Amino acid sequence: MKKRYIPWSTLCLLVLLAFSLQSCLGIGGSSGNFNTKNTGNGSVIGVNNQVLFKGHIYFTQNRHLFVIDGSRNITQLTTTGDVRDPAVSPDGKWIAFINRFYDYSNLDYMSTSGGPWHILMNGFGFFHPNPPYAPQATQRWFAQPSWSPDGKTIIFLSDLQKLYYWANYQYGDLGQDFDQSPFLDMQVFSIPFKPSEPTFSNDVVMTNNLVALASYGDGGDRDPSFRPNTGNLNQIIYTHYTYDSSRTQQLIQIFMEDPYAIRNNPQIHYHPGDPGQEFSPGIAITAPSTTTANIEPAFSPDGKHIAYIREISSTQMGLYVMPTPPSNITANPNNPTVENEALQAYKQSKLLVAGEFVSQPVWSPDGTQISYLFYANNQFNIWIANLSYNAKTDSYSVKGSLVPLTSGGVDADSRPDWTA
Repeated sequence: MKKRYIPWSTLCLLVLLAFSLQSCLGIGGSSGNFNTKNTGNGSVIGVNNQVLFKGHIYFTQNRHLFVIDGSRNITQLTTTGDVRDPAVSPDGKWIAFINRFYDYSNLDYMSTSGGPWHILMNGFGFFHPNPPYAPQATQRWFAQPSWSPDGKTIIFLSDLQKLYYWANYQYGDLGQDFDQSPFLDMQVFSIPFKPSEPTFSNDVVMTNNLVALASYGDGGDRDPSFRPNTGNLNQIIYTHYTYDSSRTQQLIQIFMEDPYAIRNNPQIHYHPGDPGQEFSPGIAITAPSTTTANIEPAFSPDGKHIAYIREISSTQMGLYVMPTPPSNITANPNNPTVENEALQAYKQSKLLVAGEFVSQPVWSPDGTQISYLFYANNQFNIWIANLSYNAKTDSYSVKGSLVPLTSGGVDADSRPDWTA
């Protein structure tokens, strides 16, 4: 079975082509004067004094956590572990993050002012050969935590259900064609955030806290986050990977969903499955295509727009912004008329930045800027786009030049976060 991969995972880096496209999209400007900080092991982080922004930007370099404030001060928050995907609580008190080990990871949290780490979800486990059936491993992976607007819930990715009864079938509906294959795909789960609570039970969470489903065998879901500041907590977005009906080409789309649909409707038999056979409360908001991937969605602070990354060609990616589809689409996600309505906003997408490797868009808290990761000079660094909004066309454009905020490189596979 042939799989198609996102271009930024390839080894061939056509930097000159990226630069040629940068010039026609306003990327450039002065390289700026960079304050530098030695971060250990020979690594250095630089911050551009000429870039103006408000708030705090959290990111990782060499698996350590850093924050840059609006005065361009750099603070290193961790010196041990393998830290990824920092996510700061809405009240600014806590940082949820992933601590990764060789064959599992933990979902942890710590105070933004420092202090000890606390485990929310523990991925430690064991490997069992299990002959003559498929081997079983009780280790778990966790990734990409995201907070609800009220700070009471965290959603995250995990393979918690890999040994659940979904693993007993691969083709057809439940009860058909049993093959005992582990269901390894990452799905979205949730937990309540209670700092006084001990570590949550994996078994309880996998059974009662499933939020978004995966298709069997094609990578699952990624990039989950809540819609902010909408007066309710009934929508999330995420990237969904599946195969087309031929099972030879990927469909990579952005989905929107009521995160409580599965929990609040136990009478509905939502389940993962073979491509096209899962029954999900999620609804696609980007068009299906075997040649165009849409990934890494990020809601604007008012929830009215979505920044995301699109594969433009085999050597180019773009940062786009689209209006958020109507809120009512998540109430009836499996209705063909509603499915068509959900795709209309995608047609209004506007390209802001293009290059060979562009990723991880994050809005500023006031919605006037977007940060993103961009590859240049053999490094991924954080860049900043100043935005201009046109109310008549309900669209954004880049104001002025695009400039790097950091030098020295950051971890491109770890989601940054931008808070007040």
